[in-house]
Amino acid sequence: MTVMYFVRHGQSEGNVRGGFAGRVDYALSEKGVRQARCTADFLRAVHLDAVCASPLRRAQATAAPIAADRGLAVQTRAGLIEFDFGDWEGLALDTLNARFPDAVPTWKYHLPDVVCPHGERMADCFARAKTEFAALARDYAGRDVCVVTHGAFLKCLFCALHGLPLAEIDRVPWADNASVTKVVIGADGVPAIEYENYSAHMGDLVTGVSRALTEK
Repeated sequence: MTVMYFVRHGQSEGNVRGGFAGRVDYALSEKGVRQARCTADFLRAVHLDAVCASPLRRAQATAAPIAADRGLAVQTRAGLIEFDFGDWEGLALDTLNARFPDAVPTWKYHLPDVVCPHGERMADCFARAKTEFAALARDYAGRDVCVVTHGAFLKCLFCALHGLPLAEIDRVPWADNASVTKVVIGADGVPAIEYENYSAHMGDLVTGVSRALTEK
């Protein structure tokens, strides 16, 4: 049996700022550091053979206390990196709306069709998430691993794990910062989500994806 604990990074400075963080290398906010510690404490009760993360600082910093509690090094996997927002990336919300007035409405109402100028298509991220999951299942077969990554990547991955096509991605909730999702792959090789987007361990520290980008 293979067990994977998927963790979204803690709140980043980019989350606080608003807009699409993407691959801008934001650090964790002060609250994000506390969230990461809460999640590390929550995961102390489980066995882990490995901890891996996206190369971006916010994911690495979330993974660090989880790994340190076990004397492990964080293994960096490029395939876990966040969606590439291209020209939309790193812009404050008012600037984004002024330069690209269709960006936020497209993201809210037509997510499967998103094509970021000089960035990724949502279909690219969906395919990448499935490819990376297959690689994780192969590389950590028979072991327990924690995987720290990002919101858009996880939404695509969980859509696939629920057996849904990209066209139905809106049925999948956005993961909260530092939330945990447990996926088990049994002897039949079929992945099953045991629990999803668990964040109760953080109490009043819970934060999610910006309402300005998701609320319809």
